[in-house]
Amino acid sequence: MREMISDRAGLRSATGPPVRHSGAQPQELGPMIPHLCVVLPLYNEESCLEKSFATIKGYLDRLGKDYEIILVNDGSTDATPLIIETILHANPQVRFINNAANRGKGHAVRCGIINSTKKYIVYTDADLAVPVRFIGTCLEQLHAGTPVVIGSRHLPESSFKIREGALRQFLGEIFRRLVRRCLDLRVSDITCGLKGFEKQAAFEIFSRSKIDRWGYDAEILFLARRLGYGITEVPVEWYHSFDSKVRVGAASAKTFVELLQIGHHYMTKRYNLH
Repeated sequence: MREMISDRAGLRSATGPPVRHSGAQPQELGPMIPHLCVVLPLYNEESCLEKSFATIKGYLDRLGKDYEIILVNDGSTDATPLIIETILHANPQVRFINNAANRGKGHAVRCGIINSTKKYIVYTDADLAVPVRFIGTCLEQLHAGTPVVIGSRHLPESSFKIREGALRQFLGEIFRRLVRRCLDLRVSDITCGLKGFEKQAAFEIFSRSKIDRWGYDAEILFLARRLGYGITEVPVEWYHSFDSKVRVGAASAKTFVELLQIGHHYMTKRYNLH
């Protein structure tokens, strides 16, 4: 492997009952949130990267505070690296991690988060299936003292604007129930692509994580729970992208194997939990 680094709606706690805040829609974040890093894992994203980056940067610029964006290329074989180079030349607040080979989304997210220099870290998908304003919803909770915040498509206030296909919905629901039962995860959504962390919590969790591909969501939530970090869920809007790289049949089988690996790592104390 080679890595190159270049430079307010209803909320639910996973450890308790829902925490309610007034307002039906997420609010634009005010200028009180400092030190933000947004991590964007990328694999063959030439069709959406330029537009998504401009959307994210525009939102972060409006916050008026210090931020960085870390773009992590996970062995893309299309024009993604060239687009990243163009972005780098025009944006000094952008950092670039290049994985020469495809290692998986979990590995890409881990690389970005471990290399962040900011106090609050949020990662999201390049296709912005969850609109960028929900970064602000996560940040409000992080700034209020929540160490881990995750987007959820399954809270009462959540909304599917564009739904996944029937097979993907069916397999996703089976996976969600299986993971919650096997790993004792008290959250409504495992795989939503928007998650945020306070820096210390992020380091404690991701420095222990080992799953590189689609089971990584379950692993980091399992580690957060075992390390005693509270998890707050925030309802999101979801716009499914039909350009998704995930092939649900193969991914489901591989993710099941990764769940067994999580259990094995835990039982053999490879996570070095206290």
